[in-house]
Amino acid sequence: MRKGGAFCKSYGLNTNNLALEYLLENQGLDFAIGNLAKDAGISRPKAYEIIKSFEKKEIVKKSRMIGKTQLYLLNKNNPLAKLFLKDFKECLRIIAESEKTISNHQASSIGVAYAKNA
Repeated sequence: MRKGGAFCKSYGLNTNNLALEYLLENQGLDFAIGNLAKDAGISRPKAYEIIKSFEKKEIVKKSRMIGKTQLYLLNKNNPLAKLFLKDFKECLRIIAESEKTISNHQASSIGVAYAKNA
């Protein structure tokens, strides 16, 4: 299992959240369950189980077939998916702001150190 990103750090690291984070990171792109499993770092059987559950809740929908492979897509019209997208964007915003604050603090510290050495 991979470490997870902003969404998993906020909502907990588990296989459902890893799969959901993958969907949110790749919104607008259709995916095969095998790609989800590989990229999210979960087993294929667990990925199939999760997608089946998400499909019942209409969080994902079937998009198209390529050969024998079914592709899925995040259902952005689903109220729950909309909420997840909003939360995901907020997580990213908070992380970006904290990174910016850290960078500004480091830059000012470097400036102080430079001024002392000059």
